[in-house]
Amino acid sequence: MFNDEKVLPQAEIIAIGNEVISGLIQDTNGRYLSQQLHLLGVNVLRITAIGDDKNCISRVVEDALERVDIVITTGGLGSTYDDITKDVLAQIFNSKMILDNRVRSMLEVTFKKRSQKIPANLHSQYEVPEDATILYNNKGTAPGFLFKRDEKKLFSLPGVPLEMEHLFDTYIASDLKKIQKGVIDHRIIKTVGLTEASLWEKFGPVEPLAKLVTVASLPSYLGVKIRLSYCSKNTEQVKIRLKEAELMVMTSLGKWVYGKDNETLEGKVGELLKEKGKTLAVAESCTGGLIGHRLTEEPGSSSYFLESLVAYSNEAKTGRLEVPSALIKKHGAVSREVALAMAEGIRKTSGADIGLSVTGVAGPGSSDKKLVGTVFIGISEEKKSNCEDFIFYNDRSRNKERSAQAALNLLRRWLLNLKM
Repeated sequence: MFNDEKVLPQAEIIAIGNEVISGLIQDTNGRYLSQQLHLLGVNVLRITAIGDDKNCISRVVEDALERVDIVITTGGLGSTYDDITKDVLAQIFNSKMILDNRVRSMLEVTFKKRSQKIPANLHSQYEVPEDATILYNNKGTAPGFLFKRDEKKLFSLPGVPLEMEHLFDTYIASDLKKIQKGVIDHRIIKTVGLTEASLWEKFGPVEPLAKLVTVASLPSYLGVKIRLSYCSKNTEQVKIRLKEAELMVMTSLGKWVYGKDNETLEGKVGELLKEKGKTLAVAESCTGGLIGHRLTEEPGSSSYFLESLVAYSNEAKTGRLEVPSALIKKHGAVSREVALAMAEGIRKTSGADIGLSVTGVAGPGSSDKKLVGTVFIGISEEKKSNCEDFIFYNDRSRNKERSAQAALNLLRRWLLNLKM
């Protein structure tokens, strides 16, 4: 994954549980652990999901211990019949089970607070492998474990994310800092308005960028993210490389970039509205309030966002936004003319500086003789206005999300005076 992996300890993550491989729950633990390990200078080679099967767990764990320095398992430490991870690991490391009075005491305190006795099925929780270091769990009933084989380590953590994160932060992070040999960092560049193919066409040859850093292209229906990664023994060198790579990306793609790392499109729009001292109101039809929801996710949005009106029916468009009924009759509710009238209507009725509107056919059917996925987005200020049209998908939910994304991007470009 990196240009110089030899300076880094190597790790694998194993998610254990029938509920994971059956798709009943999503494994978010692997993502969290991978991110945290990278911050500690540990290179993750694999993330594997397996079921609650003794032979499978044993085989996958043994194989991982052959390949890497650090193995972290999650799941299978509870007290139900299918939670077998603890017993399997004890067998792998030839460790017998003993009673741990501290685990029992912690459980007694927990249930005493609830005025309850420890349920009989939880008694097995204070049976622990004798040769493991116990990772005591203040957030749940199942402790974690650290097993060692020569210079290699296996950490076994509960599958509940809150408990897993608590034990990682309490025990594992400090342990891994002692063996840290390098630094890994990433920069996520977020773009909107381009497909993956068109993005790299506009960027040009990737080789010069790839010589600087490791490059990953992360496309989705809301935009393309570019992840720039670098590892080195020196923190300052990592910062220099990432800054140089980021500048290279911005030089080619700057007007399509709305943010980096944890920044959001709605956050960028909010910053621009505050910088320019502008207020905003939104008239939504097919998005059903999604634009207003995203805008108000930003703290302090009340300083620039006045209101969002979901004018879903034609009657709402004419009665609340003062869109002429003749306009709808002539052009249809999903049209450039109506989108512009909606934007102007919400601007005037709210007293905002800028009105933003969206009207479209979300699907799966159409009553307006327009293709499913047809969307018009309007924007209005006192002396100028604009409307853009899009053809998205046949998927209703994705059409709503893409329409909201496109509307926020149109507003971003409007505030920056950008022509794409």
